[in-house]
Amino acid sequence: MIFEQLSLGNMQNFCYLFADETGREGFIIDPAFDHNKILATIKKHKVNLTRIILTHHHFDHINAASQVKAQTGAEIICHRDTAPLLHGATTPDRLIDEGYSFTLGDRKVICLHTPGHAPGSICLLVADKWLVTGDTLFINDCGRADLPGSDPKQLFASLQRLKSLPDHLIVCTGHNYGPLPTRTLGEEKRLNPALNAKSFEEFCSLP
Repeated sequence: MIFEQLSLGNMQNFCYLFADETGREGFIIDPAFDHNKILATIKKHKVNLTRIILTHHHFDHINAASQVKAQTGAEIICHRDTAPLLHGATTPDRLIDEGYSFTLGDRKVICLHTPGHAPGSICLLVADKWLVTGDTLFINDCGRADLPGSDPKQLFASLQRLKSLPDHLIVCTGHNYGPLPTRTLGEEKRLNPALNAKSFEEFCSLP
């Protein structure tokens, strides 16, 4: 599997490219700020881009989606709760729910609905190796729950769900906010205060 983590813009955003090495079909997650860099990476790997997946509606995760679609013909995909919050910033081609999945070669990609930071926040399990978390989970932290549409109770529940996933998964976040660009979920369970909170009250008391 081809994997690229692209650092983009002045908000330390990460965009991700995944593709099947044999068939060269691929997808990107959260294209923003620099469509030229994204398109150059797609071209470098000779990828046939078929999907553009948005983890949530915030502008710093979507603002290059339309340009990438115009150059590749890939469909824009988001959770159905994200669509009404885009307000014309980009137009989704497919609305998805919990459990939407597809395959690249013999590898499976599964979408998990993880609301809290935003109503339509999703995480993606890619090839039973990577966990792309958007702004739900960061390295050593988690996303904000004080923005319009955020819900701290939902975020806590979503983090508990991620905590139940296998330790070997490589956590790939929406921003480069931590001490490392990636870390295993097992390490996050051990070191991340947001995942170590034993109750919602304890979660809310975190700085």
